[in-house]
Amino acid sequence: MARLQDGRREERRNWLWRLLKRFRWGIRESELSQETGWQRRTLNNYLRELKRDDKAYREGRSWFAK
Repeated sequence: MARLQDGRREERRNWLWRLLKRFRWGIRESELSQETGWQRRTLNNYLRELKRDDKAYREGRSWFAK
């Protein structure tokens, strides 16, 4: 699979963050995978980036936007 250009990657990360904000009570990674159509590994990479940037956090099995 080809790598995304930096701008496109940032766009997808921001889109995921906005999606997380819609789920106030949190959402599981498997549900996010279904929602986005992305493989879980790809999704996990984006979620870890959002966590590193302090835009998301995980409690138990659920992810939340900050």
